[in-house]
Amino acid sequence: MHSLTDKRRPLVVALLMTVVIISVLDKTIFAFAGPQIIDELKLTAEQFGFISSAFFFLYSISGVLVGFVANRMPSRWILSGMALVWMTAQLLAALSTTFISLLASRVLLGAGCGPGTAVTQHACFKWYATRERVLPAALIQVAIMLGAIAGALALPKLIEHYGWRTGYVLLAGIGLIWLLLWQLYGREGQHDDTKTANGEALPTLPYARLLLNRTFVCITLVAFCSYLPNALLYSWLPTYLQKGLGMTPMQSGYLVLATTLGVIAINLLVSSLAQRAMKRGASIRKAMVVPPLLACLIAGVAYIVMGFTTTALTVTLGLFLLGSILLNLLSAFGFSIVAHIAPARQRGSMLAIHIALMTTAGMLAPLVVGQAIGWQHGDLVNGFELAIGLFGITLLVFSVLGLLLIDPERTRRELNANTPLAGLPAASPA
Repeated sequence: MHSLTDKRRPLVVALLMTVVIISVLDKTIFAFAGPQIIDELKLTAEQFGFISSAFFFLYSISGVLVGFVANRMPSRWILSGMALVWMTAQLLAALSTTFISLLASRVLLGAGCGPGTAVTQHACFKWYATRERVLPAALIQVAIMLGAIAGALALPKLIEHYGWRTGYVLLAGIGLIWLLLWQLYGREGQHDDTKTANGEALPTLPYARLLLNRTFVCITLVAFCSYLPNALLYSWLPTYLQKGLGMTPMQSGYLVLATTLGVIAINLLVSSLAQRAMKRGASIRKAMVVPPLLACLIAGVAYIVMGFTTTALTVTLGLFLLGSILLNLLSAFGFSIVAHIAPARQRGSMLAIHIALMTTAGMLAPLVVGQAIGWQHGDLVNGFELAIGLFGITLLVFSVLGLLLIDPERTRRELNANTPLAGLPAASPA
């Protein structure tokens, strides 16, 4: 049984990575099509910022609701339903001719994408023991970067030659193909850590204890701050690069590509080293907390310098590149930390709540940029860079706080202290 499960794992993980790539393309096309959409629908900067933020109006709510469903319902069917929502939203966007119809498509897409990361990570974790999860979690995050690469390489040319509406229709078709493959080959993982050795269901814990412990609070705050600049990839970044700095769509795509390759490299390298360190006996705090938070500290400094000093264009882009690569190390480690402190029966909902709180930054970030541009009297470049500098300050402050307070092993012991049946299963041996 275990050998069959092990052989199936790569295929399932590959399908999960593929659906993540598709979801990223579904989100990214709006950013690359931004200049065309603004011109064709005659949108103001405030309207474009509002539509960008609208993606997140139901994102967090649907993420949490579906996360609770994921505790009880097979991930296979949840992902299938999400794919159908994405396809519908893409077709609606393709047919949009007004501000309202485009707004509706963004809200619908956000509702469908909201549970995506939590459900795919939860589905992936069902195939791995506790100390094996960092690298698979990183692979799911790498898929996000691969989606960004695919978007950077393909979407600008596609939009330039065939128009943004054709791009939306094509992505709906790709989603349909994935759905058919998932129905044929997708399965649930057999690693069941929700029961004791006697087959009894492990108890759950009150959500107040799970959500208010210092590890969960701090890792979520740092993740929120790290997501502020990330959210701009799907809204203002291509517009800043093209309309503000005068880059061509392909040049802006190459910058996103360079960032993405850096994120993939650092995620695979550091997650592999961390997993190897834990197998050799390193504490979870040293292996999973310190590396990503140090990276966030450096990213925060880079963003502050970019936002509040005058530098040459190459230096500005270099600072943005450095910060964007380093802060993207956090996500996979953060998901693994949340999964470590959560009871297995509540893992899906805890991941969903963490991600929902983190991604509310996506609703705030485009609005902040729009306001910052207004503060700079319509200057797109100075407004965008001012917002980045402000994001860097928050990232720096909360990364320091996280280094001081996040301790997954201590939190796990505290949560278990008064729980029958030891509450949470012991971590798998190295």
